[in-house]
Amino acid sequence: MSKVVMISSDCHAGALPDGYKPYMPKEFHAAADTWWLQYAREMMKRMGTFFDQEAAEEFNSRSGNQGAGRMDPEAASTAARASDTELWDFLCDPDSMIAPRRGEYEADVRLRELEDDGIAGEVIFPQMAPFGAGLMQYRHEVTQQESLVGNRAYNHWLADLCSVNPGRHAGVAIINVDDISVAVQEVRDAHKMGLFGGVLLPTSTGPHSFYHDYKRYAPLWSVCEELNMPIHTHSGWSPDYGDVPSATMMFISEVDMYAHRPFTALLWSGTFEKHPKLKMVFTETGCAWILETLRVLKFKIDNPIFAHFMKNLSLTPEEYFQRNCFIGASFLAPHEIGSRYDIGVDKLMWGSDYPHMEGTWPNTENKLRETFHDVEEGEIRNMLGENAIDVFGFDRALMEKTAARIGPDISTIKQPVNLKQA
Repeated sequence: MSKVVMISSDCHAGALPDGYKPYMPKEFHAAADTWWLQYAREMMKRMGTFFDQEAAEEFNSRSGNQGAGRMDPEAASTAARASDTELWDFLCDPDSMIAPRRGEYEADVRLRELEDDGIAGEVIFPQMAPFGAGLMQYRHEVTQQESLVGNRAYNHWLADLCSVNPGRHAGVAIINVDDISVAVQEVRDAHKMGLFGGVLLPTSTGPHSFYHDYKRYAPLWSVCEELNMPIHTHSGWSPDYGDVPSATMMFISEVDMYAHRPFTALLWSGTFEKHPKLKMVFTETGCAWILETLRVLKFKIDNPIFAHFMKNLSLTPEEYFQRNCFIGASFLAPHEIGSRYDIGVDKLMWGSDYPHMEGTWPNTENKLRETFHDVEEGEIRNMLGENAIDVFGFDRALMEKTAARIGPDISTIKQPVNLKQA
């Protein structure tokens, strides 16, 4: 087949705030409304510090203006000054000046935009959930029960979104780790709902011990291994850097690091040793970091004074990575592709980060050509889709049938880009 199966290992979806209410007990609606308003005002205040405005305008010119207002400092300023009633209307109106793209929450729009980009299947991470789900650092107190209710609402909403186009969307469930027995049941429920994308680990475990505490988290690892539900980390959470001018620069510089930490936690706790079939995916956290991490770990364990680190482990850190781990490579830029042999071609899964501005959508064809034009065909096919089929269990026949209709041709991907015209 000349067409290439493309599966994005990193996309995002989330409802408008009132879209979650049918999935939440009514007694939590008022608290959720308050949280959304607080969250929106916080985000509006930060608007203009994340993206260069000229770059945002250029992205809007390529992707269409629907949803463009969220990146407009003037629209954000107007929303921030609005009354609670006005702001709530802005948040829930799909045509408001701060509305997200419809593809974030409307299945038909989403599928059309993905197919226009050549994508046959996707792994869906949350855009936002009621009460935040610990996806980023917020300044508003949320109770454990509120967090759990918000997570459940998101998971049920996501399952319904994915069910519109069966087999095309691998939804990733969100959990919290306040009560591990509850988290285990949430994983089982997500699996029953058809969320075959796996489980997103909270980057921060809050007041609880981190993931190196094997005894605490063992039931969670066991159920994920049993159900073949990959566990994910994804960049997004960081400590609160405050409101100083360099806060955003610090966030962007360090956010990946916090999503890397679970690797060493699961390594030294013996989790990989005890759960050989557990799959762990690191998404939108870069690629080459793992090489330096493994180099440093080898240096440590080769030192005789640290030899005891390995007494209960049968494999080296690199061998555990190769057996248990994968990288959701958003966006697999040209400077990263040269590391594919050191990391492992079978470890890398390309992602578009749809519908985020920093991703490849809607300019994926040129981005693929920039990165893959001189890569061997079999490697291209593995990194763009075949690896994701194996990791997540996408239906191969469905993916190939869809790619035959909408996928890019291998000859197109292998055509170099004239960067002056891209």
